[in-house]
Amino acid sequence: MFEAEEKVENVVFQALAHPMRRTILKIVGSRPEGVSYSELLTELSLSTGKLNYHLEQLKGLTERNNEHRYVLSSFGRKALNQLSLMKQEAGPEDEKYVRMAESAQKSSLQPALRSFLLVGIGFASLILVIWIFMAYIAITEGAPVIVYVLLPFLIAIGIGFLVSLIVALKKTPDWIRRFERRFLGPS
Repeated sequence: MFEAEEKVENVVFQALAHPMRRTILKIVGSRPEGVSYSELLTELSLSTGKLNYHLEQLKGLTERNNEHRYVLSSFGRKALNQLSLMKQEAGPEDEKYVRMAESAQKSSLQPALRSFLLVGIGFASLILVIWIFMAYIAITEGAPVIVYVLLPFLIAIGIGFLVSLIVALKKTPDWIRRFERRFLGPS
């Protein structure tokens, strides 16, 4: 019995892990007559490949009727009912716990990438300081003409690189979530 319950949970949670699949399930569930493939494509603005993938992941929760329209299976209705029940029963007192769970489930790549960017910012800053110091030495002590041409160019590249790393650090949480959804998470 326990193994069967675990299979049900695994199947439902995997199928509903992606927000697009939950949306598809809600759309299909809202139309008792079913939804055609082209209606889903239009409504969701997905490529055919992505829609095919999500529909494949929803097999068992959705099925095609005699008119080749997607409808919920009895199992799919139960899964959608559970989603609705969770929404109905969740109250303001649960918001704190939802935030805690969301924070705990953050990607494991985000801290690593953040550390990588911080190291990059430190390294770029160090190189930039060295180039500025070299420019100071070149101006006060004299240097070949190529140094006067090359150092401003290098300093400009260093400033541009440093700024881009700082911008990336600010946008890392959003960028990582999008990256993980697209390439690493359930798509």
